[in-house]
Amino acid sequence: MATKNRPVIQIVSHGPSCLDGVMAATAIERFYHGQRVIARLAANHDSDRVIQGLELKTGGEADEIWITDLSWNLVETGEHLTELIGKGARVYWIDHHRTAVGRADAPEFRVPFTARVLSEDYSAALLTFDFLAGRAGSLPPERARAFADFRAFAAIADDHDRWIHRIPESQDWALAVQTLGGMDSYREIVRLEHPRMTRRLKTALEEGLQAMEKSLALAQSTIVDHPLGNGLTVRSACCFGYSSEVAAKLYEGLHQTVVALFDLRSQGVSLRRSADCEVDLSALARALGGGGHAAAAGFSTPDLKRAPAERLAELLGERLTTAPPD
Repeated sequence: MATKNRPVIQIVSHGPSCLDGVMAATAIERFYHGQRVIARLAANHDSDRVIQGLELKTGGEADEIWITDLSWNLVETGEHLTELIGKGARVYWIDHHRTAVGRADAPEFRVPFTARVLSEDYSAALLTFDFLAGRAGSLPPERARAFADFRAFAAIADDHDRWIHRIPESQDWALAVQTLGGMDSYREIVRLEHPRMTRRLKTALEEGLQAMEKSLALAQSTIVDHPLGNGLTVRSACCFGYSSEVAAKLYEGLHQTVVALFDLRSQGVSLRRSADCEVDLSALARALGGGGHAAAAGFSTPDLKRAPAERLAELLGERLTTAPPD
């Protein structure tokens, strides 16, 4: 049972296997190391349910709630957070997605946060680290030094999430986290003093490289190009995980192209664009119930989940109708 003298830090960050979401959560754990920290990772489509499920652990007087790399859609979610704040909890929100930054004043976000940081300038992990670094003077010197060392981890997440790719190993970290899974990766990373992969993360990276090649092969075999007549082309395909890496291969050398990948593993759609394409994918995804950034976004729709089964039924129906088996 938690006591008034022992704070409980609850984190809800972007998942289930997002490097930036994992690193943002880990930055908070590193700052509060030694306290009771409870981390959860939530997919975009599940954020309302997870946040509305938050309950106070100390009655409010020593509760902190951190929501990082993630937003929500329902007014009821904001009302729940406001209720928790009314009971004494301190609530922080840090996000860098355009669909959050652009909707900052929406009704669902009218919450009396202790603090909120919304900016597209950096990834959520680096925004979280920088915010906490401003409070590091309250830490004992040894813990402050240990926290400062975490900036190298946050920089890796920032380098990959914003597609800067000046840190060679950032793509490997993202691939390892995708393969191992967000929570398992979180548990591995919180033990590290320096950004050198554990044996488990290295194994996940090797497995991820093999799985990514299979996902890419699936995508290449299912490509459909659809010129829109306005200079844009939609290139759609199916993949099985690793959508960011697969999409990067699919738009190589293309112009004015939006890549849409239906991920058979997550049952979601990932949107990416060629370097010369200026379509705001976050707005496109938002219109379809999702979100993200201008150059990388996603959404989920039940219609697509049924599409393969419907097409299979049509194919078999045509065969069975025109040429019944003996």
